[in-house]
Amino acid sequence: MLFGYATNLGANEDITGEVYARGANIAYMYRIAPRIIFNSGKAQIGAEVMYNVAAYGTPDKRFNISDTKEVSNLRTVASIKYFF
Repeated sequence: MLFGYATNLGANEDITGEVYARGANIAYMYRIAPRIIFNSGKAQIGAEVMYNVAAYGTPDKRFNISDTKEVSNLRTVASIKYFF
């Protein structure tokens, strides 16, 4: 099981210069990803579901984000392994 959370805390003072950032308008994001694995002899079968959420909004002069809207994504992964 994986759980991750990140947040944008902004700056202590106004930012006056150019800002070069990826995802500078994201207030917070998190991921929940449970995984299950079955072992049987030399074979292994696994499945994982990943749920990701990012809250996009409008940054102010200190890059504190407001008026956020959550955008989510759900992905699944399956695997089969054979060990020899």
